[in-house]
Amino acid sequence: MKKFNPIKLAIAVTTVFLIVLIAFAVMLPWLVTWYVQIAGRHESLATTMMVTCYPCAPFVAVVLLTLRKLLKNIDIKNYDKMQNAKLLKYMSISCIIIALITVIAGRFYLPFYIVAATFAFLSLIIYAFKSVTDEIFSDK
Repeated sequence: MKKFNPIKLAIAVTTVFLIVLIAFAVMLPWLVTWYVQIAGRHESLATTMMVTCYPCAPFVAVVLLTLRKLLKNIDIKNYDKMQNAKLLKYMSISCIIIALITVIAGRFYLPFYIVAATFAFLSLIIYAFKSVTDEIFSDK
């Protein structure tokens, strides 16, 4: 019987999320228009949401792709400190950029402030994890 490998599961999940991100980006105009009609919001909200989501999508893709690469490194037991630290740094910077984009959009649609806070906190967690792993694997 094969042993359960959570790393392989996480790699598969990141792949699924990348596919969902691409589908979401393709369907965004329809989804946003549908949401605005169902929720009874002003039509300008659709534009605000698209102008916010499209610039964030590449950075979300960077986060998912670097996470996938990091998980693959762990799976093959490649613990190269410099490469993995660089991947964590890319993830943290991407999360900060998403937080900045959504905090600006929060001025026009309040729920974006929640997204901004979430990504800022995620960036902090990733940066803290990077710092901890740097300290653990530092050459003394």
